[in-house]
Amino acid sequence: MKIVRRPLILILLQLVVVISLTNALLESELVKEPPTTEKVDDAKSDVTAKQEEGIAGTNNVDSCATDAIVDSSTNSTTNLDDDNIIDAAKINTKEEDQVQVGPFIDLLGTKLLSMNMVDETHAKMDLHNTNEALDGKKVVGIYFSADWCGPCRQFTPELVSFYNKMNNRRGKKNQFEIVWVSSCRDQESFGQYFTHMNWLALPPEEATGQRGKMLASKYKVKGIPHLALLDEVGNVITLEGRTKIPQDRTGLGFPW
Repeated sequence: MKIVRRPLILILLQLVVVISLTNALLESELVKEPPTTEKVDDAKSDVTAKQEEGIAGTNNVDSCATDAIVDSSTNSTTNLDDDNIIDAAKINTKEEDQVQVGPFIDLLGTKLLSMNMVDETHAKMDLHNTNEALDGKKVVGIYFSADWCGPCRQFTPELVSFYNKMNNRRGKKNQFEIVWVSSCRDQESFGQYFTHMNWLALPPEEATGQRGKMLASKYKVKGIPHLALLDEVGNVITLEGRTKIPQDRTGLGFPW
């Protein structure tokens, strides 16, 4: 019996040693776990930082895109189509600060645009103080029109001819002015259509905004083209300019 017990005791001792070693190894692994967690946390923080940088970068791109859109409206040149380019007006700060009063300021605002062809494919757009642009004018036409309107495209060349004729009359040169109130659907259409005119225009954002609506209501616009004629202090001469011109192309009765 003694011979048998000794191997059993040895086996038991060996098991105790193995268990002790195993526990020691497990404890050492548990001690090493926090650095591993820190590395994972560091990796997560790196990923989060990169994601945040990516979001910030995206916001910057959006901001730049927004700035580019804003800048495109004030660029020195704007593409109208393959054949036409407009040089946008450069606003003089001193003019911007000038105080203007009078009936036409109430009606039209402080700024008006003009378009001048530089050559066959380029046109220059200029910005003017309203009172200066209308100084000395005895008759001011308010012309409601748009590029998409067929009757407007037919009437505009006739109005250009009549406008030139009235402003070349002996003793009455350059006493007739027209201000176009556009109903064009976008800036490109506005610029393209404006190249067919040699008078003034409301800035397109004014024409299609509250001021344009106010003018259309005031001068009883039911459809376009529509031409109202005002005297030098803004009183209505006639709201029937559209029908008067075809009836009196020589302008004998102008301004009717």
